[in-house]
Amino acid sequence: MSERVTTAGKHLALGGDPFRVRGVTYGSFLPRVDGQPFPERPQLKKDLAAMAAVGLNTVRTYTLPPTELLDIAAEVGLRVLVGLHYHDWRDEPSPGRAGRRRIADAGRRAVEEAMARCGGRPEVLAVSVGNEVPSDVVRLYGIADVEDALSSLAAEVHAADPGMLATYGSYPSTEYLRVDEADLFSFNVFLEDPLDLRRYLRRLQVVAGDRPLLVGELGLAAGVHGRTAQAASLRAQLLEADESGCAGATVFAWTDEWGVAGYPVEGWGFGVTDEERRPKPALDVISTWCRSSVRDLRRSWPGISVVVCAYNEQATIFECLASLARCDYPDLDVTVCDDGSTDATRDIAGRFGFRLLRLPHGGLAAARNAGVAAARNDIVAFLDADAACHPEWPYHLALSLEDGAVATGGPNLPVPDAGLVERAVAASPGAPVEVLVGDDRAEHVPGCNMAFRKEALSAVGGFDPVYTAAGDDVDVCWKILDAGGQIAFSPAAQVRHHRRTSVRGYLRQQRGYGRAERLLRPRHARRFNRLRQARWTGVVYGGSRLLPSLLRPVVYHGSAGAAGFQPVRRRPAHEAAAWASALLPLTAAPAVVGLALAPWNPPLLWVPFVSVALAVLYAAVVAAATPPPRDERRPGAFRALVAFLHLAQPFVRTAGRLSGPPAGPRVLPESTWDGDRWTWMSDLERRLAHAGCAVRFGHTDDEWDLGVTVGPLMICRVNAAVAWGWQPRYRSRLRPRTALWVLAGTLSGLGASGAAGSWVLGAVAVAACAETFVLRRRVHAALRASTADAA
Repeated sequence: MSERVTTAGKHLALGGDPFRVRGVTYGSFLPRVDGQPFPERPQLKKDLAAMAAVGLNTVRTYTLPPTELLDIAAEVGLRVLVGLHYHDWRDEPSPGRAGRRRIADAGRRAVEEAMARCGGRPEVLAVSVGNEVPSDVVRLYGIADVEDALSSLAAEVHAADPGMLATYGSYPSTEYLRVDEADLFSFNVFLEDPLDLRRYLRRLQVVAGDRPLLVGELGLAAGVHGRTAQAASLRAQLLEADESGCAGATVFAWTDEWGVAGYPVEGWGFGVTDEERRPKPALDVISTWCRSSVRDLRRSWPGISVVVCAYNEQATIFECLASLARCDYPDLDVTVCDDGSTDATRDIAGRFGFRLLRLPHGGLAAARNAGVAAARNDIVAFLDADAACHPEWPYHLALSLEDGAVATGGPNLPVPDAGLVERAVAASPGAPVEVLVGDDRAEHVPGCNMAFRKEALSAVGGFDPVYTAAGDDVDVCWKILDAGGQIAFSPAAQVRHHRRTSVRGYLRQQRGYGRAERLLRPRHARRFNRLRQARWTGVVYGGSRLLPSLLRPVVYHGSAGAAGFQPVRRRPAHEAAAWASALLPLTAAPAVVGLALAPWNPPLLWVPFVSVALAVLYAAVVAAATPPPRDERRPGAFRALVAFLHLAQPFVRTAGRLSGPPAGPRVLPESTWDGDRWTWMSDLERRLAHAGCAVRFGHTDDEWDLGVTVGPLMICRVNAAVAWGWQPRYRSRLRPRTALWVLAGTLSGLGASGAAGSWVLGAVAVAACAETFVLRRRVHAALRASTADAA
């Protein structure tokens, strides 16, 4: 055993091939003669040989294993997930500073001992720096302190052996713990219902971010439920783990022999063998699981046509097509659409034997439509020419389309071993990214990694050729949602996507994205805010953070911290960074005005100075909160470049939004009244947005359904109901907005009097009346149009 297991985005790899953990837990046991909590060497050898014989490739321990266990594991071909046991938060009687110092010292000593024994050994899969610190204990010491301590221990593992993987074994009551230095997201989950387990694993895949998700423990107690039920439950749990795209699982446990704190644990029967190592029916389940692959999850797979659009991509298209050639999907039809390239793109694509369409240069959307027309399968997937897919990519796309969705996509992760600029761009805003409205549902999936049912794509008119470089993916996703379709998201359907390799290329890309938003806005007006920026209903996970030490995540703990599942509800640091980036371009106007008027009024020079200072401060704070990659050789240059890109990107993208001709508005289809209230309100929302209104649905505690505005002074609140006989009923009420009250109060407070004051108050009144007239007219017109054929 000479090669190490490495991380590959959401997956693990061994020598360039996918590696999926097929493991069991081992121990802890009552101490043997030498004090080690493991069986004697003869039993060790029998156990590990039996594990390898059934096809297992990993054994997880909860304490540092003796050297003989590592040697035997290497002999029989097993990897070891090494757990550490030390004086941690559960053992420390004092939660003060001295207690935290004792815990840190004990953890460092445990890591030092572990790395002295395990460092440089390829049979060691990873080192787990802790396991299931109880939620109430975490709350006692403070979430941030526990996170920092665990991250420090993981960093110690990397410092001792840069090639060693580190992890921490969490569980649902501490789902909120973020161990930044961990390479694997290891989670212990005991959910007997397969549907509950599926939903929770999908959530954990999102929480894990770009890291592989390893199910550290799963199983069922045969002593409580019976051996037949244990085998059936284990079969279902392992199937869900594989379908969810996990990097693998370790079943709890190998044997019923079990000891804790010097005492035997009896009666549970979690083992797949009993105390005498006699197999249970669950062992046959594990043997079948170990010999299965993702291809075995279904007896037959639907055909998938992959479309790769390329324009002068000679530097990356070989890597892209080679990744598709490595896929063993049963029916994979690949079409390369060359969009009039003038370099060697066509010659390189011709080497792979895939269908090659030689097209005149017409833009990205036109090339995509040509690929859809040539596709011979019902599912059409798109992979950018500067991206490379994982070998299991088509399988996970197909799985995610099984539950009613008509479109899907997955994450696009940065390319490893990229240059400094590409690494900095990957840590900067504006990258194509998925927008999630649920753990497995999306509002948008990026064009570099997306798939559609061909019928649904044709029903919305395919890709609009007006989008020649960007925006076509956003447009088609929104059209599918408007048509009532669902977009799935599969975290395991990953691709590696090159970012821009130069600062100039990145800024040109952002300007192009801004121009695409200008084209999108007239056609999807309700999905844009007053700043002409996309207004997503979903959540953009990851991205930049602003003051993360101060703006801590908002966690649901339940009453007195007793909730069994404690997820993060909001991440204010990410929200603050997004708001700051969105508002940053607004500092340009006062700076320009102040600079222009400064010759006549020198104190106004403070305005551009303050504007520039705020912009630079924002960039510096965000860059400080962006950790460089672990192996970054030039962390100072990385942070400086990230700061500059954060500063420049909002202004360049805004410039794109303000330049270029906008596309004409999309023609709304005629509505047909069917008596469904939600369909009616959605149609009403689209019509109001099409008329230039800003629309939002009421919050959970509001007594109105839709809030409609056309300006800052007035709001129209609409209630909609479907009465007996499926007849529509509605009521609209006009109310002053907060801005009107503030403006009136400010003018009164400043003592507006005389002719000037009267003119100002009169102007405000006229503006409010005009806004009321326009708003009332548009709302009533939309209400009448949406219910025209109700009779």
